[in-house]
Amino acid sequence: VLTAPTMPLKRSRRVPKFTLLAVFMIVILAVFSVHDTEANLGAKSAKPVEEPAPVSKMPTLKKIGYISLGALATLKIASHILSSKASSVSSLPGQTFVGSGIRAKGPISVYSVKMFVGNRAKGALSAFKGKELKGDSKFVDTLSKSGFQKTIQIEMLRTVTPTKMINSFNDAMSARIPKSTFSKLEGSLGDLLTKSFTPKASSKGSQITFSMTGGTSFSISVEGENQGSIWSPVLCQAFTDLYVGPKAVSSGARDNIISGLQEYINS
Repeated sequence: VLTAPTMPLKRSRRVPKFTLLAVFMIVILAVFSVHDTEANLGAKSAKPVEEPAPVSKMPTLKKIGYISLGALATLKIASHILSSKASSVSSLPGQTFVGSGIRAKGPISVYSVKMFVGNRAKGALSAFKGKELKGDSKFVDTLSKSGFQKTIQIEMLRTVTPTKMINSFNDAMSARIPKSTFSKLEGSLGDLLTKSFTPKASSKGSQITFSMTGGTSFSISVEGENQGSIWSPVLCQAFTDLYVGPKAVSSGARDNIISGLQEYINS
């Protein structure tokens, strides 16, 4: 019986792993090579294009942190503005708020100032109803000499020395009061200022109130505590002129106060 010759069986050979890896790397290199070649060819024919500005790669959490801080800062500013507005329309018993502003020296804000007038002010100033009061010297003179209650309230926006406050006060008053009259006031006024303008009173955030009652009595209170008073009509007039006169220490505060008084008189 004839039988077909048996063929030797071939063993299956597995391609080694490193060979597959090598082939894969060759293919990848070939693809990048082609891409670079096309890019270079395109670059020769195309006009140069400016590179876009680098984009920030700030992590998302970091961005959220900055946004949160910004939001908190905005809320703080808004809160300050709202509280300022609320305090600016406050009133004292039997008096009406008429205006406010900032006393500054150059770029530095020293203190904020608010003015209040007693209920008799409208009747005392009725002759000026319907008139433009800015720049009206007669109105300022009448306002300064009138006997209705006038109050100037300041809040320190920075800390200054008591000596500087006393000197500034005396300089401002001596420029508005005749020398012979001011010399008679120096003793009693010096005692009142020394008692009132302490390191605590001259510190940032302190509130000082100057009251002129009946056009004759000038008194000072610090944080609501009365420090004393002086009988002096001329001092009351000079101190009023300091904030509403032509040479007021703050033109912005003066204009706001005059506008507020005009609105008050016309109401």
